[in-house]
Amino acid sequence: MAYFDTLNYTLSNEDTRVEAALLKERAAKVFSICGSGARVLPLVARSPEALDCVDLSKDQLMLCELRLAAARTLSNDEYLFFLGYRGGIPSDTTGDDDRRELFKRLDLGDETRAFWNERAEAWAPRGFIFLGRWESHFQKLGRLFRHGLRMDMRPIFEAHSIAEQLELFDKHWRPLVFSTFLKIVASEYVFNKFLYKGHFSGVSERRTESRSPARFIEEEFTRIFTTTLVRKNYFMQILFLGGILYEEGLPLEAQVSTLNAVRASKTKISYRQENLLEVLRGSSYDFISLSDTISYLPSDAAAEVLQGLGPGTPTGATAVIRSFLRKPAAIDAKGWTQLTDQNEWAQKLDTTAVYEFEIYQKN
Repeated sequence: MAYFDTLNYTLSNEDTRVEAALLKERAAKVFSICGSGARVLPLVARSPEALDCVDLSKDQLMLCELRLAAARTLSNDEYLFFLGYRGGIPSDTTGDDDRRELFKRLDLGDETRAFWNERAEAWAPRGFIFLGRWESHFQKLGRLFRHGLRMDMRPIFEAHSIAEQLELFDKHWRPLVFSTFLKIVASEYVFNKFLYKGHFSGVSERRTESRSPARFIEEEFTRIFTTTLVRKNYFMQILFLGGILYEEGLPLEAQVSTLNAVRASKTKISYRQENLLEVLRGSSYDFISLSDTISYLPSDAAAEVLQGLGPGTPTGATAVIRSFLRKPAAIDAKGWTQLTDQNEWAQKLDTTAVYEFEIYQKN
């Protein structure tokens, strides 16, 4: 698939606290889609015996290896700086030498070390979290929103209570401007052409969500601003502020409790550049974190994903499926129970607020 052949994600467009909460400590074996690796670290923090990290992109796997090595080797403050959570939007290049020195301390495979050495000019000044195509795209949209439309959202993010935030939202939010902005930058054409390279699951002929992408984002973002404290939401900070300025909004991978637990974990990690369906067929897992990958699969393959799991899948195994604009239809759940109460719980817990969940448990 053409979309998954380069470094698409370097942060995370998912909030992994759902999967981390569902994964029991010291599970035997875990399957996780790699992505940027930011969604993998909170699973490692639960100390499973083994974790298979799977992706079609070798670049993404090497980013995950780098992330895990940094989390296990560096102090908490060093990790935040190295990745770019701190000092990620520099006005100069004063962080270059510091990050290069931290990089030298990491225990990496030869191929991974060479890969990142060749790209040091990109990451040394600002870290890693804004290098991906996804993150760069949304940073550009944010700059256009802030500077082109002159909508300054910073006062809203300074609120420390919902009541204060609602008052500031009414004062600073310009719904007509935002709606018009989204109709252009969040159209099917823009998403499909520039972000998903022809594989956008939200195009009209594929999506199951009745709202257009622009309308969906407008309504969901309005809900986020009016019901949750946005200074605690890293994705909203990146989009509207250009970076993570309030550290109470750090994603789970960058929180102290996660980093401490990753250092203590003895989990054996396997990095597998393979098709996820083939990996799932050939192994058995206690926990399966599929991200929203089956949104990109043909309908028949998506419907059979649970039946395609290894025959040794144990009773009580958990599978977590996300979907964005395209909910998988008619999944064959024979031998599994869908935990509908947890689906609703997950949607409320997930700070990005754009995913639907289907959570299954093996009978």
